[in-house]
Amino acid sequence: MPRTRPDFVPGYRRQKSTGQGIVTLNGKDHYLGRYGTAASKAEYDKLVAEWLASGRALRAVGGQRVNDVLLAYLRFATGHYRGSEEVEKIKHAMRPSPV
Repeated sequence: MPRTRPDFVPGYRRQKSTGQGIVTLNGKDHYLGRYGTAASKAEYDKLVAEWLASGRALRAVGGQRVNDVLLAYLRFATGHYRGSEEVEKIKHAMRPSPV
């Protein structure tokens, strides 16, 4: 494993072919959204803060949390199914079930 300085923080940079902001943490590239936007810089800050807080390691769970995936799908569906009842059906299906 390569040694790094204790004060080293990976930089925010531009991925040339896609035009997205990117940061590499623990050997894995994380795409942050369109380079230079406030949203991509905020995502960079969030990822690096999480990385530093967890001892320079990201959680080993294979990716996103269920809530993140559901929210992303709801955002997609809101635009895609505009003007139909489908979005309400999706929201209903996403509600937690009573235990």
